[in-house]
Amino acid sequence: MSNIFFIGDTHFGHNNILKHCRGQFDDIEAHNEHLVERWNSVVKPNDVVWHLGDVALWKAESLTIMDRLKGQKKLVMGNHDTYGTDAFLQHFDKLFGAIGFRGGIMTHIPVHSTHLEHRWKFNIHGHMHDHNIDDDRYINVSCEQINFTPIEWEELKKRIPDAGEA
Repeated sequence: MSNIFFIGDTHFGHNNILKHCRGQFDDIEAHNEHLVERWNSVVKPNDVVWHLGDVALWKAESLTIMDRLKGQKKLVMGNHDTYGTDAFLQHFDKLFGAIGFRGGIMTHIPVHSTHLEHRWKFNIHGHMHDHNIDDDRYINVSCEQINFTPIEWEELKKRIPDAGEA
């Protein structure tokens, strides 16, 4: 049986991320290797991993690190995911701008709260790194929020009000 995982904002190859919110890493190589180790410690080859944007920055070659990561990978595009579609499709099964998921919506940048009043129950997102929205309907899966480790749906839904059997 396969599991479903979520992660966002890996920022592979992005030196400046170390200055902004990941100063615990000596250099970008140590950062990248830590993320690979954490990912592969929980994800199995048949698991599905939803990456909620901002995969890699500066050069498309940074995307090749995705080949070292286990699982069937799907990408919800982020504001820094600016390489051509072909570059991403070499490493991801599918690409999305946003997509519904079990009564909620997955995005990179959080949706406006009015979208959570009638249409969606929750918003799984990235983009905000070490910041959060003070509203239980928003679930931030940026690396900083989940110990740089993809988080499984069974664990994530415990954080969502009224997730029930979603």
